[in-house]
Amino acid sequence: MDALEIPSLLGSVIREVFNLLAVLESLLSRSSKDVFPFYLKHVELYHQLSKISLTVSSRLESVKLLASYTDVPLQFLIDCLEGLNGIIREIVDNSEIAKLVGELEQIFAVFQEIRRVLGQEEKSGGEIKDTITIFLNSLKCNISLVKVYEIVKKWFKMYENELYVAYDNKFVPRTNNDLEDFNNCLKRPIRKGQGRKESWFYVEHQGESAAYYHNILNAPHVVGGAEISWSSEKTPLERIGVLDKISVSNIMNLINREYFYKSLAKNDMLYTVHRWTRRIFKHGLEKCLASLDSEWTRLMENIIPKKRLLKEV
Repeated sequence: MDALEIPSLLGSVIREVFNLLAVLESLLSRSSKDVFPFYLKHVELYHQLSKISLTVSSRLESVKLLASYTDVPLQFLIDCLEGLNGIIREIVDNSEIAKLVGELEQIFAVFQEIRRVLGQEEKSGGEIKDTITIFLNSLKCNISLVKVYEIVKKWFKMYENELYVAYDNKFVPRTNNDLEDFNNCLKRPIRKGQGRKESWFYVEHQGESAAYYHNILNAPHVVGGAEISWSSEKTPLERIGVLDKISVSNIMNLINREYFYKSLAKNDMLYTVHRWTRRIFKHGLEKCLASLDSEWTRLMENIIPKKRLLKEV
């Protein structure tokens, strides 16, 4: 191996450490699965931190070993990994947090079972009610879930008259999911257009006309044999034909290239974290860490045996 290749390999080591930091940052960011109460993100985060702590510890030992083979200053990486692992272990090794996680998982398991029972739309209201009664009795017999049983029993008693109607009446929806989906589709363009996080005032005073507009804009309607709906991929400028009269070169000349470059660089940094968020969501943390471990092992196999060259760099 040429000595000139060593700095490049060391640069790859630093890049891989930064990739690990990006993975951790993506875990701490809000993911698309952060939808309470169907997903306990912070409980999952606790288990993810336990897994990533093992990877950080392994990286730390490798970097320390690498530092003993080279005069290249790697103390900043060692300090970074030691500080990071210290923060993670302070959370993972906390007995009160571990106890709370266990309790939340027990409660969540109860919630998921109730959700499964209520989701059996093919059964009658009486059958669902009987199944719920049996499940509540099983909770009552579990000493660790006595408090959960008291809370759940209270809520089922409170809504007993309304809860089982939907299973026997086709005109009563079991959930309000369809209504919420419509509201979200209605509010989203309003928030974007006004640059606000909330849009209730607008919906309250103009919700009816906005609903008509949203329906006409997206629903497939045929009036007198003519299609009057617009494709969601077609922009308002395209609809009125303005784009045919605008020169692309004129638009590009209006761009501040220096500002544009800075924005791209900033977005690229953010996209790195987003990319890992999507990977973790799609493949799971274990596979993502395994891919990083594979690349790290390859780098160490290329660098560690070249001790003499490293000392000469």
